[in-house]
Amino acid sequence: MANLYCDYSSFRKFDAPNLFQVMPRGMYFGTSQATSIDLCVRDLMLASRNRHDVMICAEEVEDPFSDFPINIFPSNPSKGKTSSYQRAGFVAAQAKRLKPDIIVVQQHLPTAAAIALRVPNSKVVLHTHNFQKSYETLSGFSGWLKRTAKMIRYGRLAGIIHVSRACEEAFTRDWPELSLPSCVVNNGLDFSSWQPARERAKEILYAGRCAPEKGVIELVQALGRILPMHPEWRARFILSAVDAYPDYFEKVRAILAELGEKVTIQLQQPFETVKTAHEHAAIAVVPSICSESFGRTALEAHAGGAALVSSGNGGLAEVSGTEAIRLASVEPGEIGNAIRVLINDEALRERLAFAGAERVRERFNIYQQAEKFSRFCMTLSGNGPRPGRLEYMAMKPHKSAA
Repeated sequence: MANLYCDYSSFRKFDAPNLFQVMPRGMYFGTSQATSIDLCVRDLMLASRNRHDVMICAEEVEDPFSDFPINIFPSNPSKGKTSSYQRAGFVAAQAKRLKPDIIVVQQHLPTAAAIALRVPNSKVVLHTHNFQKSYETLSGFSGWLKRTAKMIRYGRLAGIIHVSRACEEAFTRDWPELSLPSCVVNNGLDFSSWQPARERAKEILYAGRCAPEKGVIELVQALGRILPMHPEWRARFILSAVDAYPDYFEKVRAILAELGEKVTIQLQQPFETVKTAHEHAAIAVVPSICSESFGRTALEAHAGGAALVSSGNGGLAEVSGTEAIRLASVEPGEIGNAIRVLINDEALRERLAFAGAERVRERFNIYQQAEKFSRFCMTLSGNGPRPGRLEYMAMKPHKSAA
């Protein structure tokens, strides 16, 4: 595959800083298998004032997004993929030549810290998509050492971007020693491209990873009780990452097989397929057992016009507010009761679908999120207003420990 690298010296300079986006390992910056992180970066950059002045550093894929120039990480002949420090060295070499104002590293702190050490004249920002470990549960020298090492890495950064208020609050609580500028930039969508169907299919949709912490088995067990009682209703599962937990997936598939034609299973589908499914299903379910850092699947369910059943754990509560049926616990009985309520009450389904769609359009417009991102980067680079003038975008330094 050809390297899609462009020489940025010929690019027009805008008032936003020129920008590198560094993707972590295991991502797929392409159309067929993009993860939520890949979609977040692509969507933010498409909507951003930085879009004409950005370079993506990512792994080679068969069908890369065509929206941006991509600088492909070199492969390691023996292992197939480069190590974190090799990747950091690759990005640093490009940065020394092109001199970007901002380097945003997705998700991986060791890579971000290594780049910052190698390129001291560029501002390196960590964009997190999950909760950051504090190591407070580890006692003795081992816990102290790991926490100290992580503190040093954080100390090299110019700032940090959190995917949700829940993540920012957890970081402030767990790392009170740090005084690191931060900003909350949620996942967002371009709602002009979403077309919720007026007539909804009598379908119950789950779209997401097939993993124990996602509550998939509990949902499957609930449907095993519900669907036989409602012959006009069906279920659809769009599952990703099934290879991560093969035994779990086989258990899910075995239970669903008992429901026969009432259930459709699709594996590793492109985003457009997931989007269309949300635009037509009457009910969507996000039964995460874990505390979600954000909950993009819930956002997509609301955008598509589905009535949502959600565990509300972690950032899911920020996405849905009161515009979803929230589970008291992620158990088959609770899930089944919530689904039964929506099946039997068409007026409630319509009200939740409408209210949920209105909520996310107001709060999670991709252009609003992209503006937060751009203004934060501009501030760190010295090309924008100082932090004190950006309270509305939820940017603030963390308080130092007393």
